Amino acid sequence: MNNKVFFVVGTLVLTIGFRGFGNGAAEESDSFTLKISHAGPVSEINDDYVGASAIKEYIEENSEGRVNVEIYSASQLGNYQEVMEQVDNGTLEAAHVSIGGVTPFIPELAVVDLQYLIRDDDVAAELMDGPFFDEMSEALGNVLPNVRLAGVSDGGRWRSFYTTDVQIRTAADLSGLKIRTISSPLQQEFTRRLGASATPVAWGEVYTALASGVVAGLKIATPDIMSNSFDESIRYGTLDRHTFLFGFYFIGNSWLESLPSELREVVLEGIEYGTERQTAFNRRREETANADFEAGGGTIYILSEDEKDTFMPAREAMMQWYVDEYGDEWLNKFLDAVDLAESKVE
Repeated sequence: MNNKVFFVVGTLVLTIGFRGFGNGAAEESDSFTLKISHAGPVSEINDDYVGASAIKEYIEENSEGRVNVEIYSASQLGNYQEVMEQVDNGTLEAAHVSIGGVTPFIPELAVVDLQYLIRDDDVAAELMDGPFFDEMSEALGNVLPNVRLAGVSDGGRWRSFYTTDVQIRTAADLSGLKIRTISSPLQQEFTRRLGASATPVAWGEVYTALASGVVAGLKIATPDIMSNSFDESIRYGTLDRHTFLFGFYFIGNSWLESLPSELREVVLEGIEYGTERQTAFNRRREETANADFEAGGGTIYILSEDEKDTFMPAREAMMQWYVDEYGDEWLNKFLDAVDLAESKVE
């Protein structure tokens, strides 16, 4: 699974319009529009936009113009939950979201955000292509029956701690700091377990919250720091790499099934192409983003083993918190998937 597209005036959206149906079936002359939504800015150094642009490029070229792809960037069609609902009701054809687009419907799937469970890029890559996300898609289909998972990508690298004024070297350094989180109970609990103050802030308000001192830091990756100009406030990064951010491309199944079979194949191949491009871009971009951040006066800090050990009590504590909140069914599935992925890369 994987997705990507490039181009379009500020947004990835796939819109569908039909022309010339004969006897209820699409004919070769019919044209279609695929609208796709994502949260990133219109920027060639933003992975969401790179992925969407790649999807657009592939689909329009290989459909010989029969499928037009429109990109809607910067969450202009709504937040993650809203665009997922739009895909389900058929008013939007496709959306790229993080797990935050799934958990409003199945909270247990926040398990993929549990901290310090995935050891490296190779394991994350095996997870993307493994059975866990197929199970997630099947479960989601029971809640949003028109929503189909079409691709999984690196959605923005590893989440680490970035701060405005304090270099984090141990968990104790987070004590009392206001750290921006999404409105996820799991993310907020993790932040509190490390002694920080979890402060939910909508994505579109993060720049101002940093500049005004409403928050003193983020859980994020350097490429996102640079593509959103957060480096104007953020001066320190500590690469504890507690969570890997997966990206998910969802498509409306009824729209997909309305296409002639040859175009259906092109669309799915295009999303796969986009996910591959987005994942490759993110891996390359992280190194250059770190260099750009440091060139601008920022500091990237790599934890020693002893320093990283100060964060590890939160790993076991968060797994227990998850079981207390949601039970162990999805935790066991995810841990099994991680074990399988590790066995394939060893």
